[in-house]
Amino acid sequence: MPPQKKRSRGSGKAPIDPKAAQTEDHEVEMMEEDSDSSESEDDLTFAPNDGADDDDDSDDEMDGGEAAAAAGGNVSVDFLFSDPREAHFHSVKQFLLAYLPPTQPFDVSGLANAIVGQVTAGTMVCVEGEDDVYGFITALNLKGFANETSIQQILQYVTKKCPSAELPKLQQILNTKNVGLVLNERMVNLPYQLIPALHSALHEDIEWAIQNEDTEELRNSFKMDYFLILATCTEEKSGSSGSKQGKKSKTAYEQTAKFFHNFEDEFLEQEAELSFSFDTPLTERERVDKSSKTTVVMLLEREKHKAALASISAMINV
Repeated sequence: MPPQKKRSRGSGKAPIDPKAAQTEDHEVEMMEEDSDSSESEDDLTFAPNDGADDDDDSDDEMDGGEAAAAAGGNVSVDFLFSDPREAHFHSVKQFLLAYLPPTQPFDVSGLANAIVGQVTAGTMVCVEGEDDVYGFITALNLKGFANETSIQQILQYVTKKCPSAELPKLQQILNTKNVGLVLNERMVNLPYQLIPALHSALHEDIEWAIQNEDTEELRNSFKMDYFLILATCTEEKSGSSGSKQGKKSKTAYEQTAKFFHNFEDEFLEQEAELSFSFDTPLTERERVDKSSKTTVVMLLEREKHKAALASISAMINV
């Protein structure tokens, strides 16, 4: 699907509640900077404005911030929501390399190109004046991108891993409904207060595209009935390591803790019409840890995804 024109992101969007944007200082790892861009970014700023104090205090805070940055400490960052563009390719590709199973031959570059090429629906979290991406969200219509090798590979992978009992329903939804593959990745330390607004931006983009895209074919491509999400979670087992009553007794005390890498996926799984999970191949580094990596596949109606945002916002008090 070729890149599409998009309206200015600042127009037609509800203002963000400043309380929802307040964050503490966050240490943010910088990616390698891409080429400079002349395109404008969003006017959404999510870091707090500490300028309410007097000038002396502000100067002190600025000096302290510069010293902290020089010493490798925490840095206050103003995040912006930006349209996808070509300069974001390398950052998005790095996220996908960490997201997709390393043992599978996915066309990561092709998927990254599809993400940055779909300007109509998709949001990048950036910093003003830079092309590094700190997080992103998008939804790719599986039928619209059916010729993309990466989409074919992901569908084959998911279908192969689907339990036989769930496979007929999975195939029925994929074959008869408009399904969007939601890709939602970010740095671990991205302020969680941004997450509800990031998901809301996706719905706003989709709804705008349905009403305003240039052709009927494009407008219809955004009428997605379902979202397909491949969520990553870590399972850790804990138990009584000091048991002397044998293996059977010891396992009775073991418990498995499940941690989604994106906390909101726990809420989305509860709304899923279909979900299943499977073990994800580990990298050499991950094998050292006493944990297992799991992929949770979920299919949920787009409207239920939108409704779940209220619960996500309430959980983090945004």
